[in-house]
Amino acid sequence: MLMLDTSIREECAAEPTGFANSHEAYADLQHHDGHGPECRRYLAAHAYVSAQLNDD
Repeated sequence: MLMLDTSIREECAAEPTGFANSHEAYADLQHHDGHGPECRRYLAAHAYVSAQLNDD
C-alpha cells in the first residue's frame, strides 16, 4: 500500500499570511521550487522577493 504525504499539498494550498523578511521568503522559494503554479507559498514568496528587488 502506497502512502502519500499530503502535508506538502496542504501547505501549498494554504493562503500565506506574509513573510517576516526576505530570508524567510527566499527559504520558501527554495522549499517550494518546482511545485508549480498551484503552490500559493511559492507564488507569494516569488512576489515578495520580486517586490523587494524592484524597491532597490
